[in-house]
Amino acid sequence: MLYYCFAMKGNNTMRKLLIFVAALAVLFVAVTAITASKTLNEAKANETFTEIDYYSMQEYSDQNVESIMKALKSGSSENLSKLITASDTKDGVDAVLEFADWSNADFDNAVGMGAGSLSSAPDANGRIDMSERFFVYAGDSKYVLFIETVNSRWGRTNDGVSTVAVTTFEHFDALDYGWNGEADDYSAVAGSLFWTGNQAEDEGAE
Repeated sequence: MLYYCFAMKGNNTMRKLLIFVAALAVLFVAVTAITASKTLNEAKANETFTEIDYYSMQEYSDQNVESIMKALKSGSSENLSKLITASDTKDGVDAVLEFADWSNADFDNAVGMGAGSLSSAPDANGRIDMSERFFVYAGDSKYVLFIETVNSRWGRTNDGVSTVAVTTFEHFDALDYGWNGEADDYSAVAGSLFWTGNQAEDEGAE
């Protein structure tokens, strides 16, 4: 009986020790993670770049374009909405999805016009756009799809898709290929164009 009591006491002590060690381990991991995050944020805040990373921007744009086209093909407003960074996109997303029969779109043979930035330089926070326009057939109709990606840290971080817009080829042609996702009576736009705001910021600084 006495042995049993000592054994129980020993087990309780060992259990408490294990719990204490586990708690210390969790605390250590938490402190390490917080410290690393703080160090990383401070490092990013103090970063200075002199060149835009166009290579990374192109990669991010390609990745985002593929995701957007899959979302359009699915016809799901939820799938498309979660890819666009703007907080309130429902009306725009619905308009884009209803603009064409995307389930019948030939995305595999979509022709891109080449990706590029419509901003002369990153904004004050180091953010810059990369967009591309695509000719896409859906059934017998031809459309122009505009997809804009925003990158921070002078192109080094993918901030996601800011805008998805679509218009008819006839309207695009009538504008001498000068349409870049702007909203009008012949287009549908989901999200918010970054490049127009950055352009206005540049003009205001002059």
